[in-house]
Amino acid sequence: MKKIRAAAAFIMDMVRTAGRHSVPRSAAALAYFFLLSFFPLLLCINAFVGLFHVDAQELIASVGRFLPPQAAELARDYVQYLSQNQSPALLLVGVPGVLLPASAGLRVLLDTMDELYGHPRETGIKRIAGSVFFSLLFLVTVYLSIVVILTGDWFLGFVEDILPGELSVLWDFSGVANLWRWLRYVLLFCFVMLLVLALYRLGTPKQHVHPGPMLLSALLCALSLVGASAVFSRFIAMSSRYSVLYGSLASLIILLLWLYLCGAVLLAGAVFNRVWTK
Repeated sequence: MKKIRAAAAFIMDMVRTAGRHSVPRSAAALAYFFLLSFFPLLLCINAFVGLFHVDAQELIASVGRFLPPQAAELARDYVQYLSQNQSPALLLVGVPGVLLPASAGLRVLLDTMDELYGHPRETGIKRIAGSVFFSLLFLVTVYLSIVVILTGDWFLGFVEDILPGELSVLWDFSGVANLWRWLRYVLLFCFVMLLVLALYRLGTPKQHVHPGPMLLSALLCALSLVGASAVFSRFIAMSSRYSVLYGSLASLIILLLWLYLCGAVLLAGAVFNRVWTK
């Protein structure tokens, strides 16, 4: 009974802390900047997968299981349009299109974490440079995730082709391929968790850094992102009223709601870490 009361008190403390520091409003700002960077990110991804001779639609199909159906369909249509209108100039536009709004969203998150810890808000070129660098790290993480998701089967097939016949029969490539189809999503989850952990470490003042709670916060945040996205996708798939209410804008509205949910979960992890380490 004491543990239940302690857990309830902890949750209430998180709710009060989030309300006191306007976390829902910050989540809305994050959703706005995420939306601005979403389509330029698809542009960069489409250019990148061309280097591996992989169908971009295959990528969207693989990642689509983590997105609401309407958002996945919107991304699929946009990538199909890009595939028919390839141009090196698009990539030159896409990279700044990702970095600028993503870095602005990151500064919103860092400013919110400064408020959570009562730390003076940092301004100036150092904060801007740090946010742009971290946004570039995010883009690299996305590219690594693409490599993990799409090139595993190709790499196993390449190894099987170059090995001598007497050695290839000793290795069960079909079993390894089946195992890889599951392990690649575990690696993708690890990428997300490490990125969230680095983000929390960047935004937490040195005197409040506690590795154990911070690692737990990043793990819970990554799990919550996966779980909340799955529940949200299921809920949207069961409802057909969004297209009636919003018409042709339904996919964009659902994408914005999903991005808001992701931003709220990311900020909730920061609140969890703050309340835990009080």
